[in-house]
Amino acid sequence: MHVRRALALALAVPALLAGCSDDPEPTPKIPEPTSSSPTPTPTESETAEAESPEEFIRRWQAAADEMAMSGRTAEFLRMSKGCQACATYAEQVSDVFKDGGEVDFGGSEVLAIKEDSVDPPSYIVDVRAAKLRIEIPGESPQVFPAATQRYRMILKPQTDSFTMANYSVI
Repeated sequence: MHVRRALALALAVPALLAGCSDDPEPTPKIPEPTSSSPTPTPTESETAEAESPEEFIRRWQAAADEMAMSGRTAEFLRMSKGCQACATYAEQVSDVFKDGGEVDFGGSEVLAIKEDSVDPPSYIVDVRAAKLRIEIPGESPQVFPAATQRYRMILKPQTDSFTMANYSVI
């Protein structure tokens, strides 16, 4: 039972780091091309815009939420290379699903992201997580109410994005 409590806490902690928004993306207004103005075409020299730390944190949390709800760990682990806390969390999620368990979780929402350090890139993240319910066959369901938590997230820069180096409750 002690291992299951640790698993439940591990599911609750990273799940609180989410980011999503109900605000629709603005649609840019692009004028119709005229016959006198050629339509620009992309070239191989154009590169995609680099992902900001805030965008990465939100995308990483979406992957953590998806992993917690589905048991699929590949994308989360790809975004978390070198993060021991992340690897442990993914293993615990896998164990729940391997044993036939289910997770009911409504996701999480980032309330604030504040830069804490430039080197390494570190952020203080306030997150609100929805209610979490873990059911494992043969055990009583574990239910955790919605909660707000503060985390320190340390990122490792990549060419055009980041990986999660570490996260912890503060």
